[in-house]
Amino acid sequence: MHNFWVSVYAAMQNFGAGGRLRRRGKLTDDTISPTVDPNDRDAQLERLLRSKTFETSDVHRKLLQYLADKAISGEADRLKEYTIGLEAFGKPPSYDPKHDSIVRLQIGRLRQKLAAYYQEESPADPIVVGLPKGAFKLIFEPANAPAEPVPPPPPAQPPPRLRITPFLLAAAVLWAAISTVAYLRLRAQVAPVTSPWNQEMESLWDQFLTSGRPLLVCLGTPMFVRIPELGFFRDPKVNDWQEATRSDRFTRFLNSAGSQDPVIAYPFTGTGEASAAILISKLLAARKPGVLFTRSNLLSWQQIVDDDVVFIGPPKFNPQTQTEALTQDLVIEPEGIRNRKPRPGEPEFLKDVIVPGKLSEGETHALITLMPGPSSSGQLLMIAGNASPDTLAAAEWLTEPQRVQQLAGHLRGKDKQLPRYFQAVLKVSFKQGIPVESSYVFHHVLKSQLQ
Repeated sequence: MHNFWVSVYAAMQNFGAGGRLRRRGKLTDDTISPTVDPNDRDAQLERLLRSKTFETSDVHRKLLQYLADKAISGEADRLKEYTIGLEAFGKPPSYDPKHDSIVRLQIGRLRQKLAAYYQEESPADPIVVGLPKGAFKLIFEPANAPAEPVPPPPPAQPPPRLRITPFLLAAAVLWAAISTVAYLRLRAQVAPVTSPWNQEMESLWDQFLTSGRPLLVCLGTPMFVRIPELGFFRDPKVNDWQEATRSDRFTRFLNSAGSQDPVIAYPFTGTGEASAAILISKLLAARKPGVLFTRSNLLSWQQIVDDDVVFIGPPKFNPQTQTEALTQDLVIEPEGIRNRKPRPGEPEFLKDVIVPGKLSEGETHALITLMPGPSSSGQLLMIAGNASPDTLAAAEWLTEPQRVQQLAGHLRGKDKQLPRYFQAVLKVSFKQGIPVESSYVFHHVLKSQLQ
């Protein structure tokens, strides 16, 4: 269950230039349309290099400038993957494209960025700069050039008939039974809270319900890479494109894809994260109007500043929470929770344990963090664990009245008041991907509360 991903969003659109940019008119050998004025061409290139789409990536700005220089000088036809590796990426002469896919990766990403720029940032630009698939030559075309005629699709073929055999019928029945059991179990997990809303819940959630700020529930989404006609791939240790380019697993996957371009996608999340998001949303939506929902790859820093945010999922799925300004006493690492400021009797590290050969069974830890937002405006709540079921367990400690009462009992100080900001560690045991037991370990009142 730990590695069983449930789809909660439709797959992101393919940003490949072949699907976003149409070829407009026949090009000359040097890839520059004779109707494009050199001054207009240079101005368009400057717009691209200064655009928001490219502002965060020095690699793709330099690669775009390199390919543009080659296209303008008439050298684009002679470009090879090996040449680009040496000249654009500073690879040594021993560079072997068969074992190092950096050029293909970054060319594919550049193609996506060009498509995204013209669709999302500046669709009215007079010059279109494209990078056709299977080539390293930039093209410069007027935006109003007529499109090449599209050949009619081939006649539709009748769909193949599927012969229903006893084996197929039995498999279908078994799959239906498994799906039904999984659905009923998930429904039971995320059923509406039927216990009364008690005083401890009121105290714990009061600052979110009365802040006057919008409340945003952000679901952490891991990064997948999609190869058309091949499928989705994920390296569990990687959640960033630059990291993916250095991943041996990803390189092997890309090599098996041949010349197809990879597409970054965020279409899945864990069952524990999805269930936790439903629990939190149901609890708060009934008591605060306008609760909003988003996923981490779409969340902006402007939203984090303007809204109160509930992050669901580990930091690797919510990279915004890894910013140094948001780092606190307790942090989640790949193997467990690090106690950066241990107090007497507290461990420095709480290690997660997964049963060998059974990724859906183990004893791990979850971390609940309530802290002020950036510049002390608003508040942020982070509900996280490394194994998905522990994230769900942490959400149960914040939504089930009996659990909330237990947590509040541990958090209250000598003055019997709940701290405004804190971090609490839970130990979670799970089987078949379902949390079966969870308990409080310790907590820290954050320093910002004491100042």
